[in-house]
Amino acid sequence: MAIRDYLAGTALVATSVIFLPAEQAAAQSLCSEYTVVRGDTLSLIARSAGVAGGYQTLFSANQSILASPNLIEIGDKIAIPCADGSLPGQSVTAAAVPSADQKLKDIESVAAAPSGGFQPTIRFLTGSNYAPLTDEGLREGGMFTELVRQSMLRADAERDYSVIFVNDWGAHLTDLLPVGAFDLGFPWFRPDCERSENFSDATLKRCTDFDWSDPFFEAVVGYYVRANSPLEDAQDHMALKNTTICRPDGWYTFDLESEGLVEPDVTRLVPASQTACWEALMDGSADVVSLEVLPAEEDIARLGLEDSVVEVSALASVQTLHVLAPKTNPFGRTYLTLLNQGLREMRSSGEWFSIVSTQLREHEARKSAAN
Repeated sequence: MAIRDYLAGTALVATSVIFLPAEQAAAQSLCSEYTVVRGDTLSLIARSAGVAGGYQTLFSANQSILASPNLIEIGDKIAIPCADGSLPGQSVTAAAVPSADQKLKDIESVAAAPSGGFQPTIRFLTGSNYAPLTDEGLREGGMFTELVRQSMLRADAERDYSVIFVNDWGAHLTDLLPVGAFDLGFPWFRPDCERSENFSDATLKRCTDFDWSDPFFEAVVGYYVRANSPLEDAQDHMALKNTTICRPDGWYTFDLESEGLVEPDVTRLVPASQTACWEALMDGSADVVSLEVLPAEEDIARLGLEDSVVEVSALASVQTLHVLAPKTNPFGRTYLTLLNQGLREMRSSGEWFSIVSTQLREHEARKSAAN
């Protein structure tokens, strides 16, 4: 992750923590292009402008210029989405460009595809209770499900496929996909397989046993501490050595493993719920809470912790969500190639962000109604 630069005269500013004068915050509005000034943060820009989905939406809207959520530059032109989820003017998200290795894989996959005759239905596996990404009760099955459906439509409108929800998430990668009960699964985070020295066996299998699509969604993961904690100004993950980090049961841990945040260097607290993590942070039994920023910001607002919790912005990371195929599936790469073609078309046309922003806005509306 990029590290904040506090040197005098720098052009770099962090995503959160530093507050702007009231007159600067008031200048930010929906459906506009905003020029970053010193002291700006994505969180504050999103909050001041009233962007649905917070700085996750703002980051998603500006990935063509923002490589990281915790590093923006003075003078950057930030597109602030409109109330309907569209982007101002003609701004579009740049198409993903495949690497030379990916192009070779694509060629190999197409060469291995069944030619002519009957083409079996492509069977997608997902689950519920992961709003706004996937849930059988949501419109189109959630954001990620809609992105998959539209990618199939853009790549080959005639190709048959089915999306099946199985809520035993633990069985997806260990049983159902490896035995061929389904062809593809989503949404799954892809670990950084180049930094696997601390990976658990389960994480390592994601690298060795599966092929992956291009990224469908980039989720920002944050680290949160109590206000005025000495960790507030941490500049790298090693500053968290000898601390207790809370992340609820059922969440992935590969990003922590990649950064060396494993026992005995840190203590992992694994309660049953996100709320329990925030309670542990406030009572001092945890030093850090690490969650994706979308649910984290929702929790902080719901629990009234806005003045009690600070994000350590230098530690924020981007983790990518994908569709995966078991390497045992002889046509897995073919199916992933098909999806990638549709996804690239959606990113270049702006349809990708339209779906993402609309789903995030609907998710925020549901949360507000529930409260």
